[in-house]
Amino acid sequence: MLYRKPRVGQELNAYCGKCKDERTHIVAAMDGEIVRKVSCSMCGSTHNYKVKPPPAPDGDPTAAPTKRKSTRRTKETNAFSIDPKKTPKSYDMNNTFSTGDVINHPKFGLGAVETTLPPNKIEVRFQEGKKMLLHNMRNFHY
Repeated sequence: MLYRKPRVGQELNAYCGKCKDERTHIVAAMDGEIVRKVSCSMCGSTHNYKVKPPPAPDGDPTAAPTKRKSTRRTKETNAFSIDPKKTPKSYDMNNTFSTGDVINHPKFGLGAVETTLPPNKIEVRFQEGKKMLLHNMRNFHY
């Protein structure tokens, strides 16, 4: 991939202190070839350009304790569990699944069907979160 020098108005990834995540930003001010100020595309805040801070190593007594904000996404991924007694079915759009089935998706891995939405959608919880998938397409007519 060809590297291009940043310029005012260009999009780049930067750490947003307000969103507390790495997001797409627009370059707002530069000092020569150095990016100084950026504007977050998500929340609209303008701040100094920062890259995502590196994670503190576990067990390091010199590292200051950080207070983590509990988010909905972390709660969803922490709640992820699959019944080991159920045998996973291989995911295919043409198969029919019901609530409680365990599926093995080629991209997302193991997941549990939480909801079936007529006529042909299922909501599946994977390790990385919930996904809406199609099923029962063999019998689906437009």
